[in-house]
Amino acid sequence: MINHTHENGAHVITMDDGKVNALNKDKLDALTAQLGECAGDQAPVVIRGRKGIFSAGFDLKGFGAGPETATAQLQAGKDAILAILTHPAPVVTVCEGHAYPMGAFLMLAADRAIGIEGEFVTGMNESAIGMALPIYPMILGAARLNAKGRKAVATAQLFNPQEAREAGYFDDVVAPDALEKHVASVVEAMKALNMGAFNANKSAMNRQLIADIDASPLPDFG
Repeated sequence: MINHTHENGAHVITMDDGKVNALNKDKLDALTAQLGECAGDQAPVVIRGRKGIFSAGFDLKGFGAGPETATAQLQAGKDAILAILTHPAPVVTVCEGHAYPMGAFLMLAADRAIGIEGEFVTGMNESAIGMALPIYPMILGAARLNAKGRKAVATAQLFNPQEAREAGYFDDVVAPDALEKHVASVVEAMKALNMGAFNANKSAMNRQLIADIDASPLPDFG
């Protein structure tokens, strides 16, 4: 499900379960562990999903498996977001399709989020499926989304790629046939950064966001 390669001076983490990349505790823990393994050499990290879908979000089976499993799954999502926000090198997410809530959270946490044009949607749809979001993605969304994006959390509005860029989920949206060249260009620009300065500036900019997310409580499923 979580594959890690090293390509042209960058780490590439690919999420692909052969289905819709529904993220449970094991998959999220694996993503966090891979980010930890990438931290040593200060090379940029690219996180990719499947063609057609980055992630369908949390695995709903985990929420139906009892309070302990549900809490552990949400904690694993929180840990993955914090791993991106605290990663000492640039983290780039590449979405070649849909990105539903947990997938959208990863976009918001990244240093650079790239999407492609197409009949795809991104956002948080919990109000439509009868779920209340935990606090940590609300904190992340409040920091990274614009006013339209923040209002859409309650109304479960999902955005097409260009709307998602305007709302704050993506930094760039490109044509599918231009994606690989664009990703390579972004990675090269990231590699040219002074990583010590990058880490200092990222840490300073994210300090309060990290502290607020880290301190946020998880829902009481009991």
